[in-house]
Amino acid sequence: MSAKAITEPFASQADLPEMLRKGLSDDKIRASLHDRYQDEFLVEKLMAEVKKLRNSAKTTSGLIFVFIGAVLLLLSCILTLTGSYSSGTFGPFLFGLTSIGLIIVFIGLVKIFN
Repeated sequence: MSAKAITEPFASQADLPEMLRKGLSDDKIRASLHDRYQDEFLVEKLMAEVKKLRNSAKTTSGLIFVFIGAVLLLLSCILTLTGSYSSGTFGPFLFGLTSIGLIIVFIGLVKIFN
């Protein structure tokens, strides 16, 4: 076995993010890997890496949504408390901003756990 044959699969892992950026489906990536390396075990390992890369991107975007929603919920809490002390109207903050914050948090949780 030559040194090129040993290092070639590791060079292909760098190509996986490129394939994902192009928007290729799993079937097209699998077909491309089969054409490149006729080894079923290697293709399955690389497809496991594709799944990890896809999940890490979803998790990152989901965490961003959760963070933004949590900040909105904190802001809503602070504005509601200050509005109640100043005898102002705090209904829009209590119900509106809290609802928006909760929706954004749940969108982030769906992205993480889906």
